[in-house]
Amino acid sequence: MLSCRSLVYMVGDFSLNGFSLELKKGDYCALLGPSGSGKTVILELIAGLRSLKKGSVVINGVDYTHTPPQQRPVGILFQDYALFPHMTVYENIAWPLKIRKIHKAEMVESVAGLAEELDIARLLERMPGSLSGGEKQRVALARTLVIHPLVLLLDEPLSALDAPLRDSSIALLGKLSKKGITILHVTHDPFEISSLANRSIFIGPGF
Repeated sequence: MLSCRSLVYMVGDFSLNGFSLELKKGDYCALLGPSGSGKTVILELIAGLRSLKKGSVVINGVDYTHTPPQQRPVGILFQDYALFPHMTVYENIAWPLKIRKIHKAEMVESVAGLAEELDIARLLERMPGSLSGGEKQRVALARTLVIHPLVLLLDEPLSALDAPLRDSSIALLGKLSKKGITILHVTHDPFEISSLANRSIFIGPGF
């Protein structure tokens, strides 16, 4: 499903030297390592937010190495959720569909269905600044899932949540994994997703 082949990337004093990864459909892989080891960089390379110096990113047999981010079957959820503060919850979730020029009726249906599934339908007219941490996370996850990605990239999405919210979020991620989405989850805490991950990879500085 997801094949990263000998990824090479350099910026400033940081270098990623020949990172490779093979994940099957439905795999839930924990990507572990200390700060500065390049975990987030790897996610951004897979998503197309950074350009590789060498190597390739293949998803479901298709080479996406030089494909723009918005044309990749990949969703990425950052630690700070990166919601647009000037947009409503509905507008945030709909944004990936809007830039893909999806018909308005289809957009409304997709957003409504996903909001219902994630229990945030009541929030659609709210602004991000009025949401709790758990609500922001679900909105950001909805925005990530609305394009029906084959691969879901998670950059420590649980680290800012308190224990009850973390538990409910883990349960939600478990449901997504069972649907067959391939997930690569960056975390500092291997116990955080021990009940979810069937794979784990550790990287260190200068990998």
